[in-house]
This record gives sequence, structure tokens and C-alpha cells, in this order.
Amino acid sequence: MRPSRKCPQGKSPGVLAKIFKVFYQPSGVFGFLTKRTEWLIPFILMILFANVLGYFIQPILIQDRAKIIYAQIEKYKDQMPQERYEQVMNDMQQQLEEEKGFKITSFLFILIFLFVLLVLITVICLVTGNFAFGGKANFWIVMNVVAYAGLIGLLGDIVRDLLTLTKGTSYVYTGLGLLKPVEDSSFWYYFFKQIDVFSIWRIITASIGLGIIYKMKPAKFAYVLFSVWIIVILVLAVVNIFAAGSFSLFYI
Repeated sequence: MRPSRKCPQGKSPGVLAKIFKVFYQPSGVFGFLTKRTEWLIPFILMILFANVLGYFIQPILIQDRAKIIYAQIEKYKDQMPQERYEQVMNDMQQQLEEEKGFKITSFLFILIFLFVLLVLITVICLVTGNFAFGGKANFWIVMNVVAYAGLIGLLGDIVRDLLTLTKGTSYVYTGLGLLKPVEDSSFWYYFFKQIDVFSIWRIITASIGLGIIYKMKPAKFAYVLFSVWIIVILVLAVVNIFAAGSFSLFYI
């Protein structure tokens, strides 16, 4: 039987119910996201967990990134004077030390970055639904859908961060990273690392939400979102080769 794409009827779930139901019954959530500010709740949760968990795993991330950076410097050791080599090593150690600990600038960066990312994804979805597919939806309603779907990505990051704390290494995987779990800093390593079950789950959930508010088949939005996602992780894979793996997808 063909599933209905009509917005659900009845009493709107509470905030906590919406947060939990988005994981197991998204169709019972997105039709009720009618207020312009409902995106704030998942957004605040993303900021909170990003900073709290980030504080604890940052030393591990810096440690793993330092290994990659030092290995790259060692490759050129024979091509530079000893004094220059020591200066580069000392400068890098000092820079890595300065990155440790909580900084208000880090908090503000995460806040601004996540907000801008949330807006960009919302714009992509809005353009797709309103112009490419001929539908009609309000910007803030679409933003609500994107933000709540982002909770799936948040769960994935919580799982990976807990694994990182348990194992003492950032080389943990919840998807195709298991196919190439090596610290080789290659393009394919960074590409596979970005593909995990939570990312796929998040995109499917967002597609369901967009299908509900636009009253269209979710598959139409899934094609677009998956295409954009693949392009983004391809770019990130290339960037990370030169940035020692400093960039990854966040919670959205």
C-alpha cells in the first residue's frame, strides 16, 4: 500500500517526544514542526554536545593529528638545514599546545559554523523543493526539518566521540571507514571515513521530513541530498590530504 504523505493530524508531540521520535518515527514529528523557532532546540543540543565532548576528545584529536604532521615534516628533513628542521618542529609543537583546552573563540567558531551550515543546507532544500520541484514551503519550516534530522548526525558523533575516549584514538569508524582503517592520510581513507550509517540515516530522515512538508515523494529529495553529500565529502577528502585530517562533517 502506498504510504500517505499528508501531514499528520492530532495533538502535537512535546519537545522531548519530538527529539526521541525523530529517531524511530520521523513521520510523526515533521508534520508538527510548524513554529518558526523549533530549529533552536536541536541546534542548542548540537552546540552543547560539540563543545562538551569536544573538550574531552580534543587532546586525542591533537595527538593523532600531530603524528600525521610530524610524519610529513620528517619526509622533508633531509632537504632542510638542521636548524630549520628544529625550528619547524618547535613551532609546530607550540601551535599544537596552543590548541589544547577550552577557548571562547572555539565555542564561537562552532556556533557560527553550525548555524551557517544549517542555513546552507536549508537553502539547498528550499531551492530544491520550491523551485526545482515546484512546491511551496516556508524557509523556517524547512530549517526545522533540517535541524531535527541533524539530531541523527549528532547521535553518530556522540557514538564516535565515546569510542574515541574509550580507545584513546580518533581512528574509530561507524561505516565504510572499516574498509580502510589505516592512518595513511590517503584520499580514500578520508573519503571512506565520511561515509557512515548515521550520515545515510540522517539524509533519509531529512528526505522523509521534506517529503511530508512538501507532500511529495521523499525519494525525490533523497536523490538531491545524496548527490550534494557525495560532492561535499569528495571535496573534504581532497582538503584533508593537505590539512592533516582537520576537517570533517558535523552534526547536520
